[in-house]
Amino acid sequence: MNANHLFFISPPFYSHFTPLLVLAKSFKKIGKEVTFGCSSEFRNQVEQANLSFYEIDISKNKNISKAEITNQPDSEKDRLDEFFESTREGAVETLITQSKHRKKDMLYKPEELVSKIKKIADSLEVDLYVVDILSYGVTLGLYSLDLPFVTFCPPHPRTIPMKDENYGVPNNWPTAIPVDQKKLEELKQVSKETQNEFTTIFNTMIKKSSNNRKQIKNAFSLVSDKAILYNYFDFESIEDTNQLPNKIFMGNCFEEESLSDEWLNKINGKKNKILITLGTFLSNRVDVLEKLISGSKKADPDSLLIVSAGSNAEKLNEYRSDSIIIEEFIPQKALMPYMDKVIFHGGCNTFTEALYYGKPMIILPFSSDQFNIAYDCEKRQLAEILDPNTFTEKELLAALLKINNQDNKEVAHWSKISQDRGPDFAVKQLIESI
Repeated sequence: MNANHLFFISPPFYSHFTPLLVLAKSFKKIGKEVTFGCSSEFRNQVEQANLSFYEIDISKNKNISKAEITNQPDSEKDRLDEFFESTREGAVETLITQSKHRKKDMLYKPEELVSKIKKIADSLEVDLYVVDILSYGVTLGLYSLDLPFVTFCPPHPRTIPMKDENYGVPNNWPTAIPVDQKKLEELKQVSKETQNEFTTIFNTMIKKSSNNRKQIKNAFSLVSDKAILYNYFDFESIEDTNQLPNKIFMGNCFEEESLSDEWLNKINGKKNKILITLGTFLSNRVDVLEKLISGSKKADPDSLLIVSAGSNAEKLNEYRSDSIIIEEFIPQKALMPYMDKVIFHGGCNTFTEALYYGKPMIILPFSSDQFNIAYDCEKRQLAEILDPNTFTEKELLAALLKINNQDNKEVAHWSKISQDRGPDFAVKQLIESI
């Protein structure tokens, strides 16, 4: 396939937009024409990357850097609050809430979206579309209109359910996370209902839009028949570029960034530098940030803590000091090489960045694919895992001591793979295989 003009369609979620933009720039580097479709909030970043911008809204729920302060309808804010409350109840309760929210989150006006994609196809000469796995309405439109596309999967690979699996139900759980079997059965039931509802909507739209496209069995498993690009590690040895769809794993999808002189002065001379971040959404859990700050300081009073707290930074004012830096936003990618430890929620972007630089990690998983990521890390001794709702200072101290003394062979092994398999590698593999 001669793919000269690629059209990227990104959800308006900062954590998905960023790696997708980096991937688009890799195609641009090898001389491909790239158009990047997203909501208007991201226009400047796209145009600064010298890519053509195309405005398209594919979701009313947006996260442009800090979820709780992003301009959203009241209904979306209410659901976000419901999500935050569910994280306090536990892992399975959180996943049940997320599953109930799926339709409103991920399938916004599908008929309108199919029309928008048809307009793009009719007005632009596009050879290949690239779509994020969470943009289900876009995938539906591309499939229904029989347009060539590849799937980009920035979260854990099992976000795409395999046969007989349920979307949003972790395949494995880290030992630190308690799982009530009755609640787990409830999660599976809610997941099946959501899955069936999505699939019915998909098949109705497919029937309306196309006479020759097959009905599907699971909307959440609908991916490109050409290739899937995973922003993750091939821990299970499933990479396959000889069969369709090609399965291509990259170990990172970000660009290295330089640290400013201001930040260099802040960290200069500090021996034990600990990064604490819960991501754009979960920085809402100020209670967890407080426990991590106080516990880390008790474990190592001489350490320098750098805390990313989002819009809740002011709520943590009492903890600020010369050795505790708390900011609304931190230059995470630029800081990462200088950190000695990383404590985070198990988000895929922070995980791949930390492993790229070979950093000791503590993971506190709350939601989504974070449980699968935490399990992978526990199984391969890449990180220590704590329950964000119940961990004690004693458990945090033990985890910090353990990652201080851990054998770094596994971390070094996967760090090397991460550095060798960036977006440029994935683009080269893809172009050669399709």
